[in-house]
Amino acid sequence: WLRDSVGRTLLEGQFDTAVSFRKCTYTLVLEYLPIQLQIENDGFLQHVENENGLPINSLANIRWIKPPTRQTQEQWKAFALLQVIEASTANNILRDGLCINNECVWVHKDKREPICCAKCQRYGHIARACSALMDICSTCSGGHRTTQCTTYRTTRCVSCSDNTHTSWSRKCPEFTRRCEQMDKKFPENRMPYYPTESAW
Repeated sequence: WLRDSVGRTLLEGQFDTAVSFRKCTYTLVLEYLPIQLQIENDGFLQHVENENGLPINSLANIRWIKPPTRQTQEQWKAFALLQVIEASTANNILRDGLCINNECVWVHKDKREPICCAKCQRYGHIARACSALMDICSTCSGGHRTTQCTTYRTTRCVSCSDNTHTSWSRKCPEFTRRCEQMDKKFPENRMPYYPTESAW
């Protein structure tokens, strides 16, 4: 009933201060987009809608997962998050894919994953809330920032102390175990598409 303007108005009248409602969106991950794409520009989403025959204003927002200021000079592709207004439109994109400037883009549903600290490389918190006294490299486990790592082909995982992979490896047994825990906690993680009210 909140989708109806009458319902929203009635609820807004119950608050002493101004409120606004933001519609739920459905997040998709766009893989390996060329970083020269000006996704922040006005009209970019409309261009994507037109190129893919999507409903007008069906795409709400898009942003780079890693801010452009943190992208390296050698980097030429990056991942982005796309917010879609309707679940059915998001599912169509997941099924059919997406084209941007005549290039096919790999798309997958955004899943809940374990939170890992970018400072100490431990799970369960983010760097802003980290109490560690020093940075730990996610590549070699040394006492320095990952961006300052100078080791060559030296890897060591902080979580499992394995020397065959880095702390950010998605093949890490500890990462896999925590992902399985997340899947049990959030069953929608295992669904390839977003649930809808009607048959899809």
